[in-house]
Amino acid sequence: MQGAVGRIVLGFIAAVISVLIVHQVIVYALGLYGLTRSVPWSMRPLGYGWFPWVPTIVNVAFWGGLWGILFALIYDWLPGAMSWLKGLIFGILIVIVSNWTLLPLIRQHVFSYPPQPLFSGLVPMNMLIVLAIVGGFGLGLGIIYGLIGPRDRTA
Repeated sequence: MQGAVGRIVLGFIAAVISVLIVHQVIVYALGLYGLTRSVPWSMRPLGYGWFPWVPTIVNVAFWGGLWGILFALIYDWLPGAMSWLKGLIFGILIVIVSNWTLLPLIRQHVFSYPPQPLFSGLVPMNMLIVLAIVGGFGLGLGIIYGLIGPRDRTA
């Protein structure tokens, strides 16, 4: 695939794969130790939002795919020489910008469910859990995009 459309498609695919494998395995592992109540690979309907009947895993994979599109489009501007490092940096940026700030503000004013406090309520363990899950997603995204993405990074 060539150009921006190719990057968009490959970024989406890489992110969906990262969600289904890396993100969900981390959720599963943390759940084994009782550190998260999230159920990995859940087919349970969301129950809220515009499409309450959509399975949770489909929702998570879709939003992950959108993050993958952004990653593919800004790939060349991210610091780091290797794609795994770019992915890890991107995952950390997602945590800071989205999970700790934007999502809590949006959910507070648009949706009443599920609640999500700013900066994970400043609870260090909650902050580390989010960082592990989403940072791991970014790391996986970087690795997978590095494997399937365009070889000529200027394309």
